[in-house]
Amino acid sequence: MKILERVTMKNQKGMSYWGLLGILAVGGLALTCVSKMGPAYIDAYYVEEGLRHVAKNDNVDSMKRGEILRELDRYFTINNVRGEPTKAVRVVSSTEGTIVSIDYELRVPLISNVDVVMKFDKQLNTNQPELCCDALVDLTEIENQ
Repeated sequence: MKILERVTMKNQKGMSYWGLLGILAVGGLALTCVSKMGPAYIDAYYVEEGLRHVAKNDNVDSMKRGEILRELDRYFTINNVRGEPTKAVRVVSSTEGTIVSIDYELRVPLISNVDVVMKFDKQLNTNQPELCCDALVDLTEIENQ
């Protein structure tokens, strides 16, 4: 039994230098991705919550374009949403109601000449506020009518 223990203990070795280096490289890449892409997803979360905030208003179906924009701008200011999401807000009136769309694309440099492109598309139809935040309508068709 002692011989068997000695043989198995002799065969056990720790992680090699290359194994440790590989794990550190993968961990570093993961941390880089999270630190570069994380803020964009946090902003996208607050964009969706802003649309839900507007949808919770009792008179959302009768709100004018300016009122909707003011309400969203106030929510974005409080939650520190800046940049592309605030510029991409479009309010389109149609026969089916008012549609608030926040459709934007972000390009974030990841490593050297490698970029990550993230696309976000959220919509609110004021006649159907319970269906908030999924892109249900193609706005180009409505704007061409």
